[in-house]
Amino acid sequence: MRPANQHRKGSFMNKLFRILRRSAPPAQEGAVSEEPRPAESASRADDRTLFIGHTRFSVHQHGSGYFNATRGADLGAGFSEEEYTRWLYSETRLAPRTEIFTTLSLPQLAHAAKNHDVVHYVSYSPSLPEHHKAQLKAAAEEHSFLRLNETTKPVNSTPSRALVNQALGERDHGSRPFGVYRLDDDDLLSVRYFDQMAPYVTPRHIGWWVSLGTGFSAIRMDGKYAYTRELYYPKSAFGPMAIAAKNDDGEIANLSAPKHTVMDKFNPTILDSREPAYFHIRHESQDSTVKGSVAPFYPEAMNRIIGEGPADLDKVADLFPVLAGATSLEPGPASLGVDLSKGPISLSRAAVTFEWKHEGPIALLLDPADGERLQANQVQVRLTVAPQNSGGTVLEEGASKFFSQGRFRHSDRDGTYWTYMPQKASGFGHVLPIEPPKGVKVTGITLVTSRSESLGLDSVVAYPLPARRS
Repeated sequence: MRPANQHRKGSFMNKLFRILRRSAPPAQEGAVSEEPRPAESASRADDRTLFIGHTRFSVHQHGSGYFNATRGADLGAGFSEEEYTRWLYSETRLAPRTEIFTTLSLPQLAHAAKNHDVVHYVSYSPSLPEHHKAQLKAAAEEHSFLRLNETTKPVNSTPSRALVNQALGERDHGSRPFGVYRLDDDDLLSVRYFDQMAPYVTPRHIGWWVSLGTGFSAIRMDGKYAYTRELYYPKSAFGPMAIAAKNDDGEIANLSAPKHTVMDKFNPTILDSREPAYFHIRHESQDSTVKGSVAPFYPEAMNRIIGEGPADLDKVADLFPVLAGATSLEPGPASLGVDLSKGPISLSRAAVTFEWKHEGPIALLLDPADGERLQANQVQVRLTVAPQNSGGTVLEEGASKFFSQGRFRHSDRDGTYWTYMPQKASGFGHVLPIEPPKGVKVTGITLVTSRSESLGLDSVVAYPLPARRS
């Protein structure tokens, strides 16, 4: 990744000015091709806006500094090449990504691309397991905009110059501007993504970037999407787009991608957050969650997306029709929620303990009564734990380390693990994700206030969450 373009700033600006002088407005002239693939109409002009996209699909890049899984041990997982390959191509990691990309991300792009000229490249390594290659090839047969790029070269998030030139070579595009966007294999773009982006693809914006800051996020649970939230993340990795153009010298301005979080330090950046533009899926095999050792997934994932409040599920279905009927607001599978309190209760300094009979992670939801507000450090949650297997033992040191990553502390006095209920509400109550380490189960959940005033709760609900698959 180039830290900046200062070393070639002068030549870049000169070329940019030449492009701006020569570029025509986003052309309306020329016949729209009726052929299914642009490659079949190479010499025909197309009056639709051109977008060239790229997905880096589990490219084998051991030693790269781009990801937690490929960084050294001080900064990431520190995997050996053998460990990295085994992790990268494990079915636990690849299967959900292939499913999301081929059955959700690409059909969404197909909806969005109907009135635009879209070419989308997916890059992967020759070592990708064959049955995953087969699914990518089947997707390319189904979607005319999809192009497969099997490569042994290092791969950036945005398409390479060679891929962009390949797309431009299939059409008579001249020096007109076009959009270059990235899409991760486990994210979705709205059916109106290209409609939102098209107005910015103009000669005056060559050299600029565009970030659509508003979207949705949810946690993948057994093929469904729970805890669906609004998300505001300007300058995110969810579909940022560069506005590029080719000059008479054959060079392409604005292909180098800065780190997405600081793109505005290197290029003028348009931020448009008026309408949700992406759906970000959280799941346990994401590289951002890889720390080099087993760590709780649900606490990290839920705390990241508490964001702006519950999503409007009707709007989700409108903008992301492939997810219609598969999303929910609850912090766990809605049908599995257990009403621990059996109705309203008044919580005081007298502890209330609920028996818990399920194994695995839990999402605890407290809903204060009307007019009641949960204060910081007001409600303490204590967990009684036991080994999953009869006759086993809970290794306190290992369990304490794991629980501490989920913000629980160990009590030497009674052997419980405890934390305070989060003060920030989710929009329909206060949510606490609880994830015990492997071999340990929660057998009891105790609530107690730390203040003299009682707290009225309309309900205390716990959701059993899918257990870690690896």
